[in-house]
Amino acid sequence: MPENDQINPYHITPAQLQWQDNDVPCASQFDDIYFSTNNGLKETEYVFLRHNQLAERWQLFKSDEFNSEESNSEEKPIFTIAETGFGTGLNFLAAWRLWSQTAPLSAQLHFITTEKYPLTKQDLKRALTAWPELAEWSKQLIDQYPPLIPGHHLLAFNDNRVQLHLLLGDANNSLQQLLTTDRLDVNLRQAFSVNAWFLDGFAPAKNASLWNDELYQLMARLSAPNATVATFTAVGDVRRGLTACGFDMRKAPGFGQKRDMLCGRFNSNDNTVRLSSSTPPSSHRTKGIKAPWAHTPKTPTGRTAAIIGGGLAGVTTAYALAQRGWQVTIIERDTKLAQGASGNPQGMLYTKLSPEPGVLNQFTLSSYLYALHYYRQLVSENIITQEMFDFCGVLQLTHTEKEQKLHQQLQSLFSSQSEWVQFVDRSQVSKIAGIACDYAGCWFPQAGWISPPDLCRQLANHPLIKTLTLTEAIRLERVHHQPQAQWQIHTVSEEGPTIADIVVIANSRDAKHFQQSQQLPLKSIRGQITLLPTSRETEQLKTVICHEGYLTPAINHHHSLGATFDNGDTNIEIRVEDHQRNVESLRQVQPQWLSSTINLNELEGRAGLRCTTPDYMPIVGPLHQHEQFLVDYAGLRKNAHRNIETPGSYYPGLFINVGHGSRGLTSTPICSQLLANLIDNAPPPLPRQLLQALNPARFVIRDLIRNKV
Repeated sequence: MPENDQINPYHITPAQLQWQDNDVPCASQFDDIYFSTNNGLKETEYVFLRHNQLAERWQLFKSDEFNSEESNSEEKPIFTIAETGFGTGLNFLAAWRLWSQTAPLSAQLHFITTEKYPLTKQDLKRALTAWPELAEWSKQLIDQYPPLIPGHHLLAFNDNRVQLHLLLGDANNSLQQLLTTDRLDVNLRQAFSVNAWFLDGFAPAKNASLWNDELYQLMARLSAPNATVATFTAVGDVRRGLTACGFDMRKAPGFGQKRDMLCGRFNSNDNTVRLSSSTPPSSHRTKGIKAPWAHTPKTPTGRTAAIIGGGLAGVTTAYALAQRGWQVTIIERDTKLAQGASGNPQGMLYTKLSPEPGVLNQFTLSSYLYALHYYRQLVSENIITQEMFDFCGVLQLTHTEKEQKLHQQLQSLFSSQSEWVQFVDRSQVSKIAGIACDYAGCWFPQAGWISPPDLCRQLANHPLIKTLTLTEAIRLERVHHQPQAQWQIHTVSEEGPTIADIVVIANSRDAKHFQQSQQLPLKSIRGQITLLPTSRETEQLKTVICHEGYLTPAINHHHSLGATFDNGDTNIEIRVEDHQRNVESLRQVQPQWLSSTINLNELEGRAGLRCTTPDYMPIVGPLHQHEQFLVDYAGLRKNAHRNIETPGSYYPGLFINVGHGSRGLTSTPICSQLLANLIDNAPPPLPRQLLQALNPARFVIRDLIRNKV
């Protein structure tokens, strides 16, 4: 690993390129070209598309001969490709184009790819100009191409029917983060699996780290029965390594002047014997995989879903499922959607950076970067219209000595990320804000505000979503119907229970009212905003300002000023003293922005209850059976390091999405995609360590270790 990668956890070394004739890129690190000078697109189509039989397999999705083993869902065709070496994205673009030509609209394509030395966006644009026939697809890739930060990046296309999981970093480490268990028995198989492999790193002689036994074992553990593999190389060590892990490999004629290539098929029965008789590589044993309590169970079949709660968490989850073809019912107790914590007229799309690369900061950064593209896609589709948002940017002021020190630390870590975060001095802050400001700051040019109630209303207009308002869910019951068990959601309504194959609890702190989720440690934090009339000083404000609170650009001649933070207070009546606290918070930072004639008694505002957790991470995932966990993992009380192999017990088809605090606008998009992918038994958009950090069962495991239960 390069030295500065060790110093800066947010840095990844980009590819160093030399450009040959006809704009063919050559990697300086490996002295090898990215694609054939003889026609790289034709080579991709021949080696990877043809020798994985992709066209034939995808056309079967349209026929009665479709074999459910070819997908990861018994009712919805899902196909997963995994690639080593994203490079210029040529293989992905070629596969996406073929998918659009052969697969039905009801199918989903998940393309997982790794890259240790990613191209910069500028280099990517230049490389892809070689393929004008792919322009329709390459433009969309370039538009969503993420910042070069290590970790998992989800890029969604075609109304979420095509997802690119771009894993930036070492291939072995990245693929390990896709494993959900260290166990090999059938009962703990992956909830998702890979159907086809593209092995496309630089030549084994020049990049040996991408061709090794650890990688081949990871491939075997992630592969579906009869998964295929293709690669341009015919090196004997590669063939023997794959064969040893259960792949039946053969040589085929190579492309162009290349004599041979390799292709093959995964023999899952043979692999079970080979892997179970040997000890997994040490790296598989030491990086947190042995947590069977967090293993994600497969979701039962069926395509109906009920979402309890009509705020941001509930509606974004409903929309993500509807995009995948689920029939969704939102159950909301109020008269309309987003009347709780999601009801403020202006919600902030922002993140707060930290120099510490812990799971909380990894999650907040991942969710923010995904949200930027998520909302812009909704704008391009006219789901969010002009009056509902303003991506005017967010300025975080360095108004205290602590903030100034943090500002300096962050600047050293993120100085190369100017596309989405910039560090600006006092004069630049004033210019950006449109009004005079006394501090330097951190500038997020793509951030801004969105109206959560308008967003929820628009997303719920999806034709596959039905909303039941004035309907309060009071009890969940698992009942056995033919051909399978389903959930009944009993409500106060006289119309009888709602029946669905899966249920997502997304009603914030009220999740504790259900027997299945009553043990979750949810906290309520009261927050009140003030609708502050514009003044001569603030009417020209052009961006959101964050200090101890925040101030938004005005709509209807009023700024949103907030917000108070009162732990455990559940009273949502408007208080004059809280208006005063909001005003004083701004006065301490920029007193000249406030009119001297503010009448606190005439101010309007809104109060709501944020739902948070002890570790400030949301609670997202399948819901565990609390009492069974106490029995199965009781041994942790005496030995926190005890390796208990019992898999976690989860309620079939019951999920939860709560605890987003004051950042729901930023965190709910990625969490909703996570839930939808888990429910569809598709690859999750976040690494395993974040899935465990979000898992609802994490608290009972921690309490057992601390001997609190």
